[in-house]
Amino acid sequence: SPLTYIKNVKTPMMFILGEADYRTPPGAGGEEMFRALKFRKIPTVMVRFPNESHELSRSGQPWHRVERLQNIVGWFDHWLMGIPKPEYEVALEQEVPIRKGNVPGKQPTPR
Repeated sequence: SPLTYIKNVKTPMMFILGEADYRTPPGAGGEEMFRALKFRKIPTVMVRFPNESHELSRSGQPWHRVERLQNIVGWFDHWLMGIPKPEYEVALEQEVPIRKGNVPGKQPTPR
């Protein structure tokens, strides 16, 4: 699982999820990663598309495909080109390192 390597992630991340994706259900991967990165204060956003599957980029509703591309371009404009985009302004505070026992969503292990 990519969550295994969450402590190594430093790059701002955008998750684009289809709510009807049965190949990689949002709750089984993307949402967990999103929450873990938010917990660590890594710049992260999630864009969800209702009634869309894993095939969003190829066979999704046309307006969703356009919106998906607009989000991708906007994200890269912001993070690579430095263009201000309020929708992608994420408060950067001190990064929280992931250590054994402080993984989001899990109860701390008693010592």
